[in-house]
Amino acid sequence: MTKIFSFTITILFLLIGLTLGILNPNLVPFDLFWTQIEMPLSLLLAIALVIGMLLASFYFLSQTLTLKWHLKRQEKANKKQLDEIIQLKKQILELQTQKNDRDKKSLSLEAEH
Repeated sequence: MTKIFSFTITILFLLIGLTLGILNPNLVPFDLFWTQIEMPLSLLLAIALVIGMLLASFYFLSQTLTLKWHLKRQEKANKKQLDEIIQLKKQILELQTQKNDRDKKSLSLEAEH
């Protein structure tokens, strides 16, 4: 579902960029630090659109990867705590059975006397 949504948004932005490009075919000066070039405004708009989409994609990818990394780390910590809880419950049950066995032995000894 997210792939379809992502693909639709991408196509929408490309169509908007293409429409703006078709409506703006004039040559405009584009100043770089070392040179100045003239390019069609439509090409500059398309380049700006693609660069903006790539930067946004990289940003969201980095955020997603960071959150997945935190999630895996938390799941690992949760599993470790769950294993510890299980071990503690087993120890409690063992201690309770030992106590019950001792109580039964002491009751049987008292009954014999």
